[in-house]
Amino acid sequence: MKLIVEISQGLGNCVQGTPLLRALWQLGHDVDLYINSPIAEKLKPLWSEWEILGRIYTHHDQISVGDYDFGVSAYGRRQLVRMFPPGLCLKVEKRHVRHQSESEANVELARWIGYAGPTPRGYVKGHDPNLDLPPEQRHKRTPPVNAVIVHAGCDKNSAIKRWPFWPELCRRIAESGHEVIVVGTHDDRSEENWEDEFTARFHMALPELTALLETAAFYFGNDSGVGHLAAAVGLPGLMLYGPSNPIKNAPNSKVMHALVAAAEEGEGRDVNDPRPVPIERLSLDQVWAEVQEALTHPARDPERAIPERVKDSVEERWQHYVAMTQAQPEPAVEEVSNLPRNFTPRVSVVIPTYNRAHNVMRAVQSALDQTEKSLEVIVVDDGSTDDTLEQFADPPERVRYIRKPNGGASSARNVGIRYATGEWIALLDSDDEWKREKIQMQLAVLRDEYVAASCRHIHVNADGSEETKPAVIPGRDNHLKLDLYENLSLKTSSLIFKRHLIEKTGLFNERFPISNDWDFFLRLARVVNNSGMRICEVPLLTAHRSADSISKTGRANALEEAYSRICMVNALLHNHDPATLKRHIARAGRKHLELSRAYRKAGDKAKAKLHAREAMRAGQTLKGILRWLQA
Repeated sequence: MKLIVEISQGLGNCVQGTPLLRALWQLGHDVDLYINSPIAEKLKPLWSEWEILGRIYTHHDQISVGDYDFGVSAYGRRQLVRMFPPGLCLKVEKRHVRHQSESEANVELARWIGYAGPTPRGYVKGHDPNLDLPPEQRHKRTPPVNAVIVHAGCDKNSAIKRWPFWPELCRRIAESGHEVIVVGTHDDRSEENWEDEFTARFHMALPELTALLETAAFYFGNDSGVGHLAAAVGLPGLMLYGPSNPIKNAPNSKVMHALVAAAEEGEGRDVNDPRPVPIERLSLDQVWAEVQEALTHPARDPERAIPERVKDSVEERWQHYVAMTQAQPEPAVEEVSNLPRNFTPRVSVVIPTYNRAHNVMRAVQSALDQTEKSLEVIVVDDGSTDDTLEQFADPPERVRYIRKPNGGASSARNVGIRYATGEWIALLDSDDEWKREKIQMQLAVLRDEYVAASCRHIHVNADGSEETKPAVIPGRDNHLKLDLYENLSLKTSSLIFKRHLIEKTGLFNERFPISNDWDFFLRLARVVNNSGMRICEVPLLTAHRSADSISKTGRANALEEAYSRICMVNALLHNHDPATLKRHIARAGRKHLELSRAYRKAGDKAKAKLHAREAMRAGQTLKGILRWLQA
């Protein structure tokens, strides 16, 4: 595909967007760059000579959306989202950086569509003006091999991030035998001009500053863009964090470390917080100890084992996505088993559970009560903190209890699938229960040509009322993939499939907190190719809506995640066919209608109107207008 990738905001944010560019290029895509920043023209030379890039834009007016198949917005302003049709732009949201750095969150977009390698290092290209000098004059400005670069300031809008003990620390570094070079803008310079005790190099052009960092030995500084620049060239060193977020803003480096000031109750990791964590809580001796340790490890950040670039096609994109799910790491587990001696199950039932001690035994019993007795029940406890562990200290016969660290429902399902020994795998959520004949009836219809089956279900609402779903069985007109793409109407607990299919479908994607079932169903439908799955019209499953289910709490957030899955699938299936693209956009438009309704119910009128407008952009004009008026 032809992609345009947007990186935005300040120097550090933009540098942390460059690993995404590399990962997307490795997937075979042609990549152009849009720098959405007030300092875009100053940043552009850092990437002008990068061989993986085509054009570089510094203003959105320069971009013709029709030249590109897809847009990708790294963490930041997300201008491209407003320019591309709905469903044709992947983006990083604020929620994606709560538990990982910007670099990791940005590369996550590439992982959604198949990238399985490590997070690439940031990329910047320096230009040392000394190279234009005669050789006999270059030494006049080239730093010695033991030079330490210090960025002691911060821009005037973030002065709260400036650690106050840099003068004394720099003196200690100099006394240890290193030349100290203090860098920054003129706004970074102190009123006392203590920087002139050392070599001061202020207001350097960014390519020149990068070249200086490339030739230095260490870097020490506050959390700032210069630190991310140093991390991108592989420098070892230390970055200090007080009022800024050490998770979101962590350096993308194995050798650039973070030292974080301790937070007290009521303090926040945000420069705009009413009570930001004071960076001066880091004492001089505390930082000096870390600096001394860093100075003993001069090795630079090693290059990472980036996989070979692949050929770009729908099939290649799909296969790399499947391979990525299969390459997800296996957690350490503990197992307690009560299988009869010499018992070889025909069916392995996988039940993931987390803090469902009050419900899980109902699900287990419904599996054990099946008229098909040749089955094992694998309960995967995803690190429950209730009394689930005690319940299964002595599990019932034919039950295997596996306990693992908390990692989410997809992680738990994958553990169960990996440990399954039956010819068939059946999935059952801990809130749900089967009819006694469920497995027997499904196996009866699964003749040699069928490798998977599903069924209708009884949906029990929170008020106790019941509905039979789905109203229309997917795949009736031999359009199973399309039907499931348009609307996932089947429950995960209804599914049974041949275990060997995992080789072709892959595992559940553990990066997705929700909509992982839709993603898995689509891959399964693609593999069985419409005719390989039977769907029973008789409801063989009762699905209970839990009081604390994600569909009931955080509805808007859940739908936002589901929308991200839609964009991901649209990217995987992108094949330049106008009719297919129109379907992708329409699918995204319907999700925007759901989002508008959810935000209106949550009282957020602004977001309700925003999603109503997006629905209109996707062709849902009348319904979009109605949602807008309702908001």
